[in-house]
Amino acid sequence: MDKKLKVFLSVCFGISFIAGGVFYLLGGDLSSATGMCFASAYMLIPLISVIITQLIFGEKPFSDVGVSFKINKWWFVAWLLMPIINILAMLCSTLLPDVSLDPNSELVKIAIADMSTKGLEVDGWGLLAITIVGSLFAGLTVNAFFAFGEEVAWRGFLPRVMSAWGFWKKSLIIGAIWGFWHSPLILMGHNYPDHPEVGVFMMMLLCITMTPLFLHLREKAGSTIAAAIAHGTLNGSAGISVLYLSGGSDLLCGSTGFVGIMILVILDLLIYFLRKRCQ
Repeated sequence: MDKKLKVFLSVCFGISFIAGGVFYLLGGDLSSATGMCFASAYMLIPLISVIITQLIFGEKPFSDVGVSFKINKWWFVAWLLMPIINILAMLCSTLLPDVSLDPNSELVKIAIADMSTKGLEVDGWGLLAITIVGSLFAGLTVNAFFAFGEEVAWRGFLPRVMSAWGFWKKSLIIGAIWGFWHSPLILMGHNYPDHPEVGVFMMMLLCITMTPLFLHLREKAGSTIAAAIAHGTLNGSAGISVLYLSGGSDLLCGSTGFVGIMILVILDLLIYFLRKRCQ
């Protein structure tokens, strides 16, 4: 294993797991405001780890991690694709037994009640429109900022360190690293609150199948920022994939469940044939 990769992994996982362990031992709750702040700060640890690694090896921070502000059509693809994937995951989830589309689901009622306290009166489908628009805005702003904290590592630094490896080998290894890095959050109920232990494995599968898409977007756009926009918009719109569902399990439904992983597998196959055609 490359020395630079060893140092990065040691620094990144060391900081991340210690921070996660301390937060848990202090009684931290990810669903609280403090928990949301912790989860956001957690996303910046890979960026900090990249900077520390580069300084250790005498490199200039942020050097050669694919940061470019030259906008092209792939930025817009990265921006618009994730809400579409999440809506598709919602619709495909209804194909599962005992899962149905419900504009008056419990999650919708909770969200509408919360918005009502802020003076906004909307129905179930109005909430969908607001959520989509909000996720697109967040995907270009605050979400993109925190997602950049991850993408500098996963789609910027690591692909450079693994430059001698092929696209699919890089995708597999980076995806596994990315997924396992989430372990402290997953074990505390993130994404799979009903199945946290199995959720660690599911998150690794999700990240492994997500990585070819993000890495392909990063290469086509010529910028890690495009991957950060995709990541930020994904985080902002992921709730759509389960918000309107009644029934099912967090391991099966939505963009983080089995359905979402299968959608990504299909997209990965499409990317495979597109890249093969362009060779």
